[in-house]
Amino acid sequence: MLGLRSLNIFLLALLFLAMSPALASPTPTEGKMTNAERFRRGLPPNMPRKLFEASVAGSARKARAS
Repeated sequence: MLGLRSLNIFLLALLFLAMSPALASPTPTEGKMTNAERFRRGLPPNMPRKLFEASVAGSARKARAS
């Protein structure tokens, strides 16, 4: 009986080790959460995808006061 019990414990430990990386990995949608979902979880908002860059042509079109 001792051999069967140690085999069961060994198989249980092996199963736990096989499943531990899957349990410890973050959720795949964590990087794709909306800001509302992030606020609900107490996280800071996402960074903007594309930061605003002012166009040089826009300032060239404006007339300067003389």
